This record gives sequence, C-alpha cells and structure tokens, in this order.
Amino acid sequence: MSITYATYSDFALIYNLLPRVNVEEVSSHWLPHGALMVNEFLGRCFAVPFSSNNETAKDLNIHFAYLGILERTRNQDDSGELRQSLQDRIENLCDGNAPMITTSGDPIFADPDTANRFDAWSTTQDFKNTFDMRRAINQRIDPDLIDELWREDW
Repeated sequence: MSITYATYSDFALIYNLLPRVNVEEVSSHWLPHGALMVNEFLGRCFAVPFSSNNETAKDLNIHFAYLGILERTRNQDDSGELRQSLQDRIENLCDGNAPMITTSGDPIFADPDTANRFDAWSTTQDFKNTFDMRRAINQRIDPDLIDELWREDW
C-alpha cells in the first residue's frame, strides 16, 4: 500500500478535475506520487514519513499530485508556476523559515543543522583533488594532505 497524506476528498476540495482525471487515477497514482515527492524533498530536513496529523504534508501532497497531473497534460504555464511555488515552500521549510503545521496548530521547524546530515565526510575533503582535468602525468597529491597524514601517523 502506498503512503499518502491526503485523500481524494481532500484533493477535490482544492482541485476539481473530474472531466480530465478520474477518482481512481488520482487516488491510486497521483496522490501516492505526490506523497513520494513530499518525502523526497523534505526527507533531507525532516524525518519521513510524516504523521497523519501533519497538515503541511497533506497540503504539499495535494499540490504535488496536481503538479504531476498538469505536467502529464503538458500545461507548462501552470505547472511551471506551481513547481516554483512548491520549490519555494520546500526551501523555506528546510531552511527553518517556515514551520510545518499539525492539525492542533503546533509548529514543527526543521533543524538547520540536520539539513545536510547525509553529506558524506571524507578525510580528504579539505584538500585539493588528486585527479582533475590536467593530463595524468601532471596530477599530484596535495602536499598538505601528505603532511597531514604524516602527522597523524606520528
């Protein structure tokens, strides 16, 4: 069973698509697709999946589902505006500038320190790359890295 944060009834309160898309298609395909998009975009700054009382996740789920429908019907003008609006909302949520809201009205802010929690750490990340666009014979290991490794061994 696919995760969704909204039902067709929730969707129909905002968008009326009966002439173009049937209820079953919205419920079984577009709303799960919208929830997937919510999880993908907000998973870097919030724990996913969201609880059923998260009104922001529900609202975003509906709008991402509608965006998918617009893009499928090739309504590029409307889909471009909606996509930009959703990107702006996601950015504000992840930056901690706007909270997610629960049904009880409680705000949930993203922790800015966790926004990049999945970034890989490397022992060589602060040094010049060994391999770059130069010819192979001209590539060298950063001498600072060699010094650092030598100091760690002693």
